[in-house]
Amino acid sequence: MRRFPAAVLAATLALSLAGCSFFGGEPSSATPETSPTATPEPTPTPVPGINMLTGEEDPDGSLRGKRPVAVQIRTGDGTLPQWGIARADLVIEGVTEGSTAGMLAVFPSVDSISKAGPVAPGRDLMLQFALPLNAIPVHIDKNVYAYNLLNVLSYQDVDGYHTGTAAFAFDADRQASGYREENCWYTTGDLIQGGLGLYGTSAEGDTIQLFDFGQRPDPETRNATELHITFSDGDTEGFYYSVNDGVYFKTNTDGSEAMDADAGQQAAFTNVFVLYASSGVKDDGYTRQYDLSGGTGLYLTRGGWQEIRWTKGDATAPLVLTDLEGNSLTVNRGKSFIGIWGGYYGQALRVVAEDGTEQALPAKPALLESGISDEAAAQAKQDYDAYQAQLAAQMQPESDSAGEGDTASSEG
Repeated sequence: MRRFPAAVLAATLALSLAGCSFFGGEPSSATPETSPTATPEPTPTPVPGINMLTGEEDPDGSLRGKRPVAVQIRTGDGTLPQWGIARADLVIEGVTEGSTAGMLAVFPSVDSISKAGPVAPGRDLMLQFALPLNAIPVHIDKNVYAYNLLNVLSYQDVDGYHTGTAAFAFDADRQASGYREENCWYTTGDLIQGGLGLYGTSAEGDTIQLFDFGQRPDPETRNATELHITFSDGDTEGFYYSVNDGVYFKTNTDGSEAMDADAGQQAAFTNVFVLYASSGVKDDGYTRQYDLSGGTGLYLTRGGWQEIRWTKGDATAPLVLTDLEGNSLTVNRGKSFIGIWGGYYGQALRVVAEDGTEQALPAKPALLESGISDEAAAQAKQDYDAYQAQLAAQMQPESDSAGEGDTASSEG
């Protein structure tokens, strides 16, 4: 991934602003003519609506006609705490490149974003869930698959590689405290508006309701008070149900609370989904490929879980959820988390009931033709570990080896 120093992004903004001029003048000394006082117009009564991402009421209708915003968030070493993950109404995670799951935070409108980041490069897996919502994609750079997808659809994003500091800002205090530069870039609602202005793109537009929201009966037993999603070796994230709050609180791979540095709150969700998706590898040999036409999955809410089915189709098709009988799935109103899970080597799932019993879960999805079998992956890992051990032994100082030999001789 390219890295973009603050000076580079600042220079990009400077170029975009070239040619602007400012006008001023002396105040007029003429006496203004008096005019009759206008009768103030009555304040219109707000038309209530709903938040299309959560199903919750939007009392003043402030979200009506507003496009959602999808910000790609950096994950992995040196990125915590992140900004915006507790304020987002929808968070999507899944492995795209490497072994750490990427994250997309979706907000109901530009105006609802206080601070989000650190901002990551765009990924096509996440875009395929954001585009059906008519969401505004926000990222800094993107891989070739995301680029091709947006280009084919003529879909305008807000990319820091092009907009510079017109849409993104650098947290110098974070860098001064020891963070790497790429983990210090963030955005805000006002900044995103500035980025959209460069392209003449509007933050207003139609969207669709994310799920079939409604009131569900509470589960008969709390058979899902814990969920552990292993995206890869060293990347297991937890969700713990709080009876008092009625939500699942998220934890990081190290077991710490997934805190939002902007909101000062732990990320929490009313609904948690794990979508089983057959996976393989794209033609570059390392980017993950997923079959997003549909599959089975898990739905956790109110401390219980059930098996579900999901369908999607192409990149612009909406996500559709049903129960096993094919009936539309009623989803509780509130924030949601969606995990994309391929079940390939190194991935695992655990659901634990209130009484501590581990639940029997549906079988993992089959691999795509481009996927690597568990046996082949295990052998590859064993060979890799052996190679690393050999390298470590070769780099051991000769003095250590000599010392070992002297010790052996004296003992003999």
